[in-house]
Amino acid sequence: MSPGELRAAMKARKKELRAAVRVMKQQARERTAQIPAVKEARARRRRILRNLGVVIILLLLMLMRCECGPGVPPAVEPKVVEKIEVKPKKKVVVKVAPKKPLDGQGTKTNRGALGVGAPAPPTWIDEFQLQVAARSPRLALCFTGVERPGAIRWSTSVNPTSGIAADHEFEPIGVSTELTPVQQECIVKVLQNPAYKLTAPEKEGLPNRVSLVIEF
Repeated sequence: MSPGELRAAMKARKKELRAAVRVMKQQARERTAQIPAVKEARARRRRILRNLGVVIILLLLMLMRCECGPGVPPAVEPKVVEKIEVKPKKKVVVKVAPKKPLDGQGTKTNRGALGVGAPAPPTWIDEFQLQVAARSPRLALCFTGVERPGAIRWSTSVNPTSGIAADHEFEPIGVSTELTPVQQECIVKVLQNPAYKLTAPEKEGLPNRVSLVIEF
C-alpha cells in the first residue's frame, strides 16, 4: 500500500471513529435523560427559570407604573384653631324723649341714653371646641385630594340645651379656594351629627352664634 493510500485510509478511519463517538455521546445523553433524578432536576430548573421570568416581568411592570402613573396627593388632616370668636349681641340703646316743660317755673332737663354692654362668652365654649376638635379625623376625609392647605371660618347657631348646631355659614380665609358642594355637604354632615353634649345653665337655653376657624 502506497503512502497516499495509507493516509486516505487513516482519514476515513478517523471520520468513522468521530461519527461513532458522536453516536455514543448522543446515546449516553438519552440514557441519562431517562434517569428519574435527572428528570426531576431538569424539571425543577425549568420551574425556577419560569418563576424567575415571571418575577422579572412583574418588577418591570411595577417600575413602569411608578414612573408613569400620576401621584395621589395625601389626605390632609384639618385641625381646629384654638381661636374662638363669639359674636356679641348688638348693643341696644334706649332713648328717652325729653319731657315737655310744665306750666310754671322750672328747668328743662334732658336725660341721657341708656345702653346695654356686651355679654360674657358662654360657659360651654371650651366643651364645644374640644368636641369639634375630636371630629378632625372625620373632617380630614372631606378634604381628600386637596393640594394646598387653607382655612375656612365656620359660623353656626348652637343650642346649648339640645346640642344641635344649625344655620351653617362657611367663609374661605386667605388664599384658600371656595368649597365645592360635595365638600360643603360632607363638612356639614360631620359638624352637625351627632349633636354636641354641652353643660349649660337654664338661662342659656337660647341658641348662640359661634364662629370657629378650621385649617386644612
